[in-house]
Amino acid sequence: MSWQTILSEILDEIKRSKNITQVIAKVESPPPNLTLKYAEQLIPSEQIYCSNYLLPHYHREYKIDGIIDNIELATREISGTLKNISLNNSTSTNPAGEGPHTHAVPSITASGSFESTGEGSGAIKGNGTYQSHKDLWLEDTLKQGDEVLVNIVGVHWVVVSKITKMPNGAIEGV
Repeated sequence: MSWQTILSEILDEIKRSKNITQVIAKVESPPPNLTLKYAEQLIPSEQIYCSNYLLPHYHREYKIDGIIDNIELATREISGTLKNISLNNSTSTNPAGEGPHTHAVPSITASGSFESTGEGSGAIKGNGTYQSHKDLWLEDTLKQGDEVLVNIVGVHWVVVSKITKMPNGAIEGV
């Protein structure tokens, strides 16, 4: 039987019975063979439906597009190799005088390229568009002893959410 057919049957039963009960149960054994315990009664996995995000290796695709107004990176030192340099020298050809002396060099020009090792120091600044399109694998699966909110629909137990009793065990910011 397909999941669409099963879901349709559950929804039909909800319409007929209008008898939905919400309870707090404890996870007796985690997925994939999820069992629950409620009022000393063990609920077998054959009677349980579970929200996908509470199952192991839950997968989501995500897309983030945004604008970066300013980004600044600091680096340590730059090292590399100077390659392909050429020099042009235009010095005077006037005859040299006697004894030790110096001549002024009117100009030396150079051009070439620099190849970096990828390490360096200084600052890099910029802005632009940020795009990230990735897969996200969540591991928020149920564990033994977790408390869950369950809708009882006929004979089926539908695990809606993992819950935490306040304030014991609460995690700040969650």
